[in-house]
Amino acid sequence: MGVEPPNVTGYELDRLIGEGGFGQVWRAMHQGQLVALKILHLELVRSMDALTRFRRELAAIERLEHPNVVRALDHGTASDGRPYIALEYVEGPSLRELIHERGAMPPAEMLGILEPLCDALTVAHAAGLVHRDVKASNVILAQGPGGMRPVLLDFGLVKLLDDQGPGLTSSRSMLGTPAAMSPEQMRGQRVDARTDVYALGLLAYHMLTGQLAYGGAPGVVQSYLQIHGARPRPSSKVDIDPAIDEPIGRALEPEPSARFASPRLFFDALHAVIHRPAATEVEVTALYAEAEPAAILAITDVASAAGMTIALTAPDSVLAVARAGQLDVAMLRDRVRGVAPVARVAIGTSRAELQGTLVDGPALDVESWAPYPLDDGIWIADGLLLPAASI
Repeated sequence: MGVEPPNVTGYELDRLIGEGGFGQVWRAMHQGQLVALKILHLELVRSMDALTRFRRELAAIERLEHPNVVRALDHGTASDGRPYIALEYVEGPSLRELIHERGAMPPAEMLGILEPLCDALTVAHAAGLVHRDVKASNVILAQGPGGMRPVLLDFGLVKLLDDQGPGLTSSRSMLGTPAAMSPEQMRGQRVDARTDVYALGLLAYHMLTGQLAYGGAPGVVQSYLQIHGARPRPSSKVDIDPAIDEPIGRALEPEPSARFASPRLFFDALHAVIHRPAATEVEVTALYAEAEPAAILAITDVASAAGMTIALTAPDSVLAVARAGQLDVAMLRDRVRGVAPVARVAIGTSRAELQGTLVDGPALDVESWAPYPLDDGIWIADGLLLPAASI
């Protein structure tokens, strides 16, 4: 048995296309135009919290003009006293449905969906609005003459940055979808543009892996991991460049001050690593050491201070590289010997691809450029010191 449509003057309601805790969404015709009619649940008409949320959603959408934000067309009150908003009808699957159907998507395709959403949120933030519920189910992938048009829906949890009044609930409990919430939302703390950056980080992870970053854990565990756990790394789930992990991890920092300040900065960082020029191998000087954990920490500090890039590290070993000709090898030897007199160390030459803090290539295979297993002391390849030495 179908749901009986409410009576809304001037609108011919066709079918129910969505329902949530606050209201229903109906497909309807109005003056020959297909619209989405969002109507508050009848039992919430007397709820100030619900009415405030509904009015804020209307005010937020009317405040924005962006091709990737759903447009408000009309508003009013149904015959039974329920307020409604008439929205642009956007035809197409949700991003959540696409991910469910296809799974992980290539990084370049992810960027194509993420960029217009970042632009839309940048406009919202400039207008003093924080969305607070950016997630795959709130993005519709409309098809238009120019191709796919991602459209951001549901501004029902929008927060006005200049609003100093009470929140939407008298208890000030957290608002949002737990799997898409930032730590500050979980704590009931102040939100700003970086709250949406956090949600965009979760959304990018979801698109890249086909999985929710924290979705597999129970609610309490999920909240703990989001605040105290290691940052999710999409490259641990799918075969993508590990460099993508860094901007995703930064967007998902528990403390807002450690995140990107805006959606555009987050997108630019992702774009830079996904579309970076291919790395070429260069000659490098490499250092590899095996020792007790305290000595490894000391050697790592020495290598970093000498300008080397730490390629691999473990409690009992470290591998670092620097471009050939940029190191004083004798000084490096002496400093390593000074902080770790009991260690097995090799300093040699190889080739590597260097991209920022990322290292790849033959240098990672220690046995290809150094004797293995190593004896106690410091081995140095011929030509790095005159004469080459084994000390």
